[in-house]
Amino acid sequence: MRAVFLIIFAILSSGLIRAEPAKGDDRFTRVVLDPGHGGRDPGSTGFGLLEKHLTLDLAERIEKILSGKGFSVELTRRSDEFVDFEERARIANREPNTILVSLHFNAHTDRSISGTETLYWPGSESGRELASYVQSELGRRLVTRNRGFRPERLKVLELSQSTGILIECGFISNRWENQRCGAVWFRQILAEEIVQGLLRYRDS
Repeated sequence: MRAVFLIIFAILSSGLIRAEPAKGDDRFTRVVLDPGHGGRDPGSTGFGLLEKHLTLDLAERIEKILSGKGFSVELTRRSDEFVDFEERARIANREPNTILVSLHFNAHTDRSISGTETLYWPGSESGRELASYVQSELGRRLVTRNRGFRPERLKVLELSQSTGILIECGFISNRWENQRCGAVWFRQILAEEIVQGLLRYRDS
């Protein structure tokens, strides 16, 4: 029996199987917002925009909305500083009933590519569900290409023990989408749509 327990514990610890949250209002009480990149890591660049600045601004907008609804919210960074994946995950893992939302803006050598997409850790049913709700909200008010949601082996999601997603909010390598991503109104609507997706997941 002890050997079986140790095997199960090892599997859980490896991230291959994750504990799934209960349905309903107790799914999460805390949200960790992870503004991608920062400091010496600018992330994607395009037409004068830096991903690291956009992600921090978007995180602050989401935080303001969620805090107004009574959620506990924490950011993995609050300034233009470099934070490694381990520290980002440690912040998310600090308390139970937490979801991790990692925010990013995309780029591609093909400048015609545009749109939003949401990624989750392979095998995480709660991650898949959260990603589906958020992605379905993106673009309701902002007409852009819906690139869907899909599993992806991303380090920050791998290290996080909580349900997590990574949102790619647009391609700053695409000139048209770059202008939108750089606009305050666009990021504000993005923030509102992401929050709506989180609330739909909580209430499902």
